[in-house]
Amino acid sequence: MKPLSEFSARDFAEHPDFRNWVQAPTPESDTFWENYRQTYPHQQPHILRAQALVKAIAESPQFFPSDSQLSEMWQYIETHTSEKTPTPVVRSLRVWWAAAAAVILVMAAGWIWWQQRQQPISYDTIVATATKQLEERINTQNQIQHLRLPDGSSVQLAPKSRLSFAKKFENLREVYLDGEAYFEVKRDPEHPFLVYAAETVTQVVGTSFTVQAFVGKPNVNVSVQEGKVAVSSRKNLSNDLKNTVLLAANQQATFVRNGEILVKSLVENPTKIIADQKELVYTDRSAVSVLRDLEQQYGVELVYDEDVLKKCFVTISFSDEVFYERLRLLCRTIGAEYETIETQIVIKSNGCQ
Repeated sequence: MKPLSEFSARDFAEHPDFRNWVQAPTPESDTFWENYRQTYPHQQPHILRAQALVKAIAESPQFFPSDSQLSEMWQYIETHTSEKTPTPVVRSLRVWWAAAAAVILVMAAGWIWWQQRQQPISYDTIVATATKQLEERINTQNQIQHLRLPDGSSVQLAPKSRLSFAKKFENLREVYLDGEAYFEVKRDPEHPFLVYAAETVTQVVGTSFTVQAFVGKPNVNVSVQEGKVAVSSRKNLSNDLKNTVLLAANQQATFVRNGEILVKSLVENPTKIIADQKELVYTDRSAVSVLRDLEQQYGVELVYDEDVLKKCFVTISFSDEVFYERLRLLCRTIGAEYETIETQIVIKSNGCQ
């Protein structure tokens, strides 16, 4: 039998003592596995992966998959995550838990992918559930179509997209989307604004955001330009919303339709949420202060160890660079690297002399 010190994530997940500890921990098992972690710290990533899978299974019907079912699940999981141990260059607890959350997301996805695969919900099916007569706008042109909704909100409807809505909104402002649209929602806290698109429901009060939900596409995407929105998934047109994620500016949620999971991340190109000077010049400034400015300007959480960076000072200027170009320039100046984990960016550095 393979020794515990050489267990992989799969070995842990299949071990009955490990599963019992994850599902029903006791003081004795807590002590044993805590001692194990301290003795074999290199095993921590494998333990996290295994815990995530066992927890995902525990929330479903109470049985453990057969050997053949486990093999199918692991084939999926091993193509979406690596067994390599990350280099612990940043010691912040926030960094560790961000990494753990990313691992848990992929592992849970493997279980959900194996357990249930639902048929996509069509636009026509969603529209048929409306209790009011709807008007439909279809963009057959090759350019954006500008729409004004009954409440004064505006929509930029992309080509090959369609949107349905009531002639007059009442308690809820509900619209139904097939394709892509950018919404600028008029603020009205007493009348929530909901966008139904495929298996997702996006709810806002007043903000600007984009929804992409094309027929035949594997994913639904919601990205926020300003304000905050809540994105939920649902199954078979149920009103029981689940897997809700909250998004702020420069964040997005991707719903994987055949796996029924919502993945939260940063948008590809974050934009400024606070206006600043066209050109910024830093002369012999601490790298930490420049990182703080980037956080405020873009609303993106940067995770770093201030003690490691305390001796790093830079002379640097920004003009028309986008966010990631600025971040790369700063990191190159201080000899650092960065990694994006969900909606956080982790700065990895060995410090400056």
